Amino acid sequence: MQRTIIRAVLVGIVAGLIVGVYHNIFTVPIIEQAIVLEEERAAAALPAGAQAEEEPPLVSLGMQRVGMALGTAILGGVFGLLFAGAYGMLRWSLPNSNAIAMAVVAGLIGFWALSFLVSVKFPFVPPGVGSEDTLLSRQALHLLFYIMSALGVAGVIMALNEINNSAQSQAARQGFYALTGLVYAAFLVLIFWLVPGNPDPVPVPPALFLDFNNVTLIGHLLTWLLMAASFAYLLKKDQISSQT
Repeated sequence: MQRTIIRAVLVGIVAGLIVGVYHNIFTVPIIEQAIVLEEERAAAALPAGAQAEEEPPLVSLGMQRVGMALGTAILGGVFGLLFAGAYGMLRWSLPNSNAIAMAVVAGLIGFWALSFLVSVKFPFVPPGVGSEDTLLSRQALHLLFYIMSALGVAGVIMALNEINNSAQSQAARQGFYALTGLVYAAFLVLIFWLVPGNPDPVPVPPALFLDFNNVTLIGHLLTWLLMAASFAYLLKKDQISSQT
């Protein structure tokens, strides 16, 4: 298991670095548009005749781009750790399954639970959007939803293991599978209802907001797919090596 974790974290970091290039190409221009709009909004709020003070950036644009790549690499490493957990649980729940297929499934599960569902509840917004007074509460709500979403998927995998070990007939297993799906759907409805959404308005044009959310979500998808594909490739190499 230790080897699985190390391998998953490493491929996650590499995937994050690659996706960092994607974000520098597609996401940074949207962030720059949001910054310009925020500056215009702040200038419009000044008294008549007053001029906003121009502050030099704390770091250069080049360093900001490097920082974005490092940030996506760190996120990829975190996703890699969670990917290893999902993969391990799938192999435990379905011991006779194909390891490579389970790597792909783990990647899809990770994207579903930790990226897509979270983006539905808390759409991605450009940096700096939102009140500083609500920053900690917003982060706490995000973390709570991440945990609840991950626990929901873990519960489904554990239920599958119990069904496969306990149900005697194929018909009984199919019935329990359907019941598990219904319970999981009800769980999603419950957490979407219980966990409050973003309390702050998003003072950017809807089109810009949608563009940022979409390119960020695509970046998450690329991270999970690259991670799953790389991990599956390494598993395939292990299988070939063991046969020679």
